[in-house]
Amino acid sequence: MLGLGWLQTAKSAVKPAAILSLLVASVVGSQGPVLAPGLEVQPSGITPSAEPKSLSDLYRIRDHLQTRLSEPPPMPWMVPGAQNELSAPATLAHLWPLTYRITQEEIAQRRWAWATQSAASASALGNPATLSDASVEAAYGFWYEAVDTLSQVPPDSFVAAQAMAQQSIYRHNLAIAAYRYDTTRSDFLASLAAQTGLAERLRVTVCNLDRECRRWQGDRPPANPASLIKVPVAVALTAHIYQQGISPKATLWVNPGNWTEDAGTTQVGREYTLEQIMTDMISASGNVATNQLIDYLGWAGVNQRLRDLGYTATRVSTKLVGESTYPVNPGLVANLTTTDELTDMMVGIYNQEHPGDALIQLALKQQVDRALGHAAVKPPILWLGEKTGRNSKVLGSTTAVNVSGNTYIITATLDYSANEAVLRTLIDGVIRHLLTHQGFEDDLDGDDLLATRPRSFLP
Repeated sequence: MLGLGWLQTAKSAVKPAAILSLLVASVVGSQGPVLAPGLEVQPSGITPSAEPKSLSDLYRIRDHLQTRLSEPPPMPWMVPGAQNELSAPATLAHLWPLTYRITQEEIAQRRWAWATQSAASASALGNPATLSDASVEAAYGFWYEAVDTLSQVPPDSFVAAQAMAQQSIYRHNLAIAAYRYDTTRSDFLASLAAQTGLAERLRVTVCNLDRECRRWQGDRPPANPASLIKVPVAVALTAHIYQQGISPKATLWVNPGNWTEDAGTTQVGREYTLEQIMTDMISASGNVATNQLIDYLGWAGVNQRLRDLGYTATRVSTKLVGESTYPVNPGLVANLTTTDELTDMMVGIYNQEHPGDALIQLALKQQVDRALGHAAVKPPILWLGEKTGRNSKVLGSTTAVNVSGNTYIITATLDYSANEAVLRTLIDGVIRHLLTHQGFEDDLDGDDLLATRPRSFLP
């Protein structure tokens, strides 16, 4: 009978990696004895061999270990300085981690199968971009379940690489389904827009920080972004400087050629920090500041940063002009964005998803123009920050508010009208709905299972 002291010595002498390599070599590579021909037991350990490649390999290793436990204890190998690596105590010491890994692999296989089945059910309904309103909820549920299930596959399992690759495809379909599903539940926005008598001129998107959204024509660009385009410029700037390791305290000389009529404080022919220029662009809606940052990043640089972040509908291609004075290199094509993408940028800022978002958030809180979103907010609602835009073609605001402890972004634009009261009434109506319904009504159970809901501004 083996003594307890011998058991402790054997446990300390056996390394899990060594015993697993030995067992794989003997069980997977050979159907004969446990020790494969050619492997030698050395005082320093066992010659390493291949890792198991499948769940079947693990099953065979486990079966051989259990078989050895049922056999009489073998005589120790007479190798000076070495213990019997495949003795009963060593086998017991390594059977439980093998059993645990098998359990994890079985879980991974079940989750892979369930996700595949959910995706198949979603695919059977059809393309999520063209589904009927009656079918889109079911499609969203299936794609959500497929993505969520794959996200729970253990990262070191045999199917982990497959799960990661498939999850990318599933997430794309989920984003499309989520967009459609959210849109079908946006009747209250359609009603609010209709009450203004200017529904076709309005664009509205409302999202919480989990990226659950409601929208009215949110994927249709307004007639012009006006100064709302300064939010994408700020997002591109902070993405650039932090990726390049540039301090926001670094200084930038303002080219006199970028002068135009301006409400901001940035003066040409002087140096300011990047942080100061960006803050002036957002809080005071500085045109000179915007034009200088466009020069700093370059047209291609601004738009590539936005593409890298996933924004394909937004385009910065024209500098800002005051009453009549055009800056140098003004650009030829009109700027472009949507309330969907502006809202998602604001969600990222208030989630602080990227370095520099806190700087933009602070600038939004210092907004000078408070005649739109800010004026529409009444206690107990808290106004958190805003960017406004106004010119002869559009009036707009993207506003962050806190309703019952939750942050929402409301972006609204009105084409070819300077009627501030319409925009304030619309924003007030959205806030009242959020307050009355404690956020968005008819939520799908389980939306909080994913750390971040997929971006729902995809068309």
